[in-house]
Amino acid sequence: MIQLSGYLGFLNMLLSENKYPLISILVIDHISKTFDQNNANALGNIIGTAYHSVGKDNLQIFIFDDEKCENLNIKPNKFINLVTSEKTGFNPFYSNAQS
Repeated sequence: MIQLSGYLGFLNMLLSENKYPLISILVIDHISKTFDQNNANALGNIIGTAYHSVGKDNLQIFIFDDEKCENLNIKPNKFINLVTSEKTGFNPFYSNAQS
């Protein structure tokens, strides 16, 4: 949580200075694995505070996790469930090409 808070604080500082051309995208993979249920709820508070501070138009966050967003206290604008009975999610770097 300290690392996530620090990153978002640093991003807020860079965006507020408006000196650097930035594409503010944060991609998080399975962040809930490292937290118990009580600490996982804090993730939504941290992300919500960042969106309030930076602005939703200035920050795009993609979260890949098998935990439900409600359990992380996150209220997403868009939710796509990539887990089905045949798939366990999405890996953008996976290639099934045979040599």
